[in-house]
Amino acid sequence: MKIGYQQGDRLAYWWVDRYVDVSDAQEPPTREAIARFFSWHRHTQLPEIANVLTRVKGEVAGTVDAAMVRHVQQDAQRLSRQAFENAIPDAASLMLTLTPEQIKRMESKFAENNAKYRKEFLKSDAKARTDARLDKIMGYAKLVYGRFSDEQEHVIREAMGPYMQGAEGRYAERLKRQQEWVAMAREVSTTHPPKAQVEEMLHRYADHWQHPAAERLQQAQATNQAGVQLTVTIANLTTPEQKAHAVARFQKWIDDTHALMREGGSTHASK
Repeated sequence: MKIGYQQGDRLAYWWVDRYVDVSDAQEPPTREAIARFFSWHRHTQLPEIANVLTRVKGEVAGTVDAAMVRHVQQDAQRLSRQAFENAIPDAASLMLTLTPEQIKRMESKFAENNAKYRKEFLKSDAKARTDARLDKIMGYAKLVYGRFSDEQEHVIREAMGPYMQGAEGRYAERLKRQQEWVAMAREVSTTHPPKAQVEEMLHRYADHWQHPAAERLQQAQATNQAGVQLTVTIANLTTPEQKAHAVARFQKWIDDTHALMREGGSTHASK
């Protein structure tokens, strides 16, 4: 976590460049925007993240229920939205400079990633599809709890049924988000509206996906409930040793977060 965060500005620039092939003229303001974002995030978001991690550290040691998992989800959504809101002015500035060629590149990168996603997670064979998703889920579970027995993995696999039923729906939502993003970028590129209008478009985009409309709400709730219940199943399947591993893991993340906060304070003071 600490090493990844310390390289966050470089990784973020690489990610943006990969999608739009940043031009020479766009590079300085893009790097400056990323630096501003990480300075803000380090000083305002890391303390909140440390608080969430501390609370969850205490919860993973005991019985986990759906309310606890939903609380973590709400924290993640709140922090993600705050980060998105902070980035909106700089994102709007970049969008106003995108060329049609850059937008086509972004669209092609989405298509490339979607093809990889379908190949890995939407296989026609049901068993292979479940195997692929189980590997992904177990990767996260092992990161927190350590090793799982074959018996535990079997129980988790059997519990995945409701979650797997939402696979096509999750993919459809992914496509819609991307399509709306590309359409918004094209509209900005074509009409060149005032920056304030672009910022409002970005706000509406975030609202649309954070608060599903009535026709999408039922599916979104069912998909989320399946994921919550699977998380609860995994957490309560663990042994005392695995719970101790989780507590230690969260403490390491808390320590890393505090170290990053101290680094930020030292850097800020030196400036």
